Amino acid sequence: MHATPRTDVRLDDLTGLTPLAATTTSHDLRPIYATVREAWGPVAPVELSDGVPAWLVLDYADVVRVLREPATFSRDVAHWRAFGDGRVRLGTGLHAFFSPRSNAYYTDGDQNIRLRAVVDDAFECVDEKLLAREVRRACDRILDHIAPHGTADLVPSYTALVPSLAVAAMYGLGPDLAADMLIWASDIFSNTERAVPAFLALNTMLQAEIDRRRVHPTSDVLSALVHHPARLNSTELLDTAQMIQSAGHEMSVAWTTTTLAHLLADAAFAGRVAGGRLGIDEALSTVLVHASPTWNTPCRFATADTEVAGRAIHRGDAVVTAVAEATLAVHRDADQIWSADSRAHLAFGAGPHHCPANRLARIIVKVAVEQAIVRLPGLRLTIPAAELGYGPSLWSRSAPTLPVTFQPTHLAANPDLPLPGALSATATEP
Repeated sequence: MHATPRTDVRLDDLTGLTPLAATTTSHDLRPIYATVREAWGPVAPVELSDGVPAWLVLDYADVVRVLREPATFSRDVAHWRAFGDGRVRLGTGLHAFFSPRSNAYYTDGDQNIRLRAVVDDAFECVDEKLLAREVRRACDRILDHIAPHGTADLVPSYTALVPSLAVAAMYGLGPDLAADMLIWASDIFSNTERAVPAFLALNTMLQAEIDRRRVHPTSDVLSALVHHPARLNSTELLDTAQMIQSAGHEMSVAWTTTTLAHLLADAAFAGRVAGGRLGIDEALSTVLVHASPTWNTPCRFATADTEVAGRAIHRGDAVVTAVAEATLAVHRDADQIWSADSRAHLAFGAGPHHCPANRLARIIVKVAVEQAIVRLPGLRLTIPAAELGYGPSLWSRSAPTLPVTFQPTHLAANPDLPLPGALSATATEP
């Protein structure tokens, strides 16, 4: 018989908590979730990092409630007790990630509505067919350097590069700046001391590009932000441009990597795609349901004393939603595993902070997966899938490496478009 978990404990009184990173990096998550559920029920305390605690919400209905109630569970870090009293230490990855910014990601209420509308309008102006062509062109440029070698690690040499190249195309930037952007984006989500200089470097570059668009507007997304009728001030412009670049990077990398990993490791799944019974779009949706690239959503902060599933949540507590575990919990039936029939996933969030780029992200990831399959014939993993492991992120879950072999080919799709130095060195590493 399981003990009845106490519901009246205070988060700040707890120590020795399960690290949140265990839910993204462990190979077998079942004993981890089973242990915390048995001890605490569907709302369990975890350690974010550096001894900073948060509540982890595990059940689907409770997760959706938290995501859809920004008045009670805010993205505004000003409500976070641990941030205000200095426990989230300056210079740490946690501090860099959650430091307040004037964009739709970190705000709520009227300010969020205003800033989110600017982003939505800018994305509506994106020509999706042109975006797909630009992403395909970027993928081919990378794959031109990989294809002759017959071996590669597709994470650092491919899947980690594509999202930044795609955003660079949307911003009207050249490949050299794209190379810098992908390094900064990776560091921002690393939860290490590298996050602080990465934010600063990214913002310096974006500020220079924003200043250029003020004088010489073009048809890119950056110009749409700068010249939007809402007239964002300088801080809002910079923070919004940075948000678009970095917020979706980690998920897009994880989504592409995980889809390719399952196509290479699961013969039945790959056979359904190859046989036409499951299209790439359906394969992408299946991954969102059963191996979500978004594992946990970044913290919300309680604006008042409340409760979730009977658990007392106190004003200033951090609350993390386990969106992937919540989704999996409603798909436990073995007959449904790797079925594309359901769209009940939370990979893009819910409520006013649901991802505004879900449609564009799907285009980018779909093209990246398709081009890898087409351009690298005979693609296969060189190690068992169980040995791939998982990266160190608190928020996403995907392999940090994807070592493959394939039939070498020397026909370049874009022979006149060499990669910049930073990308070329990475792309050709076996």
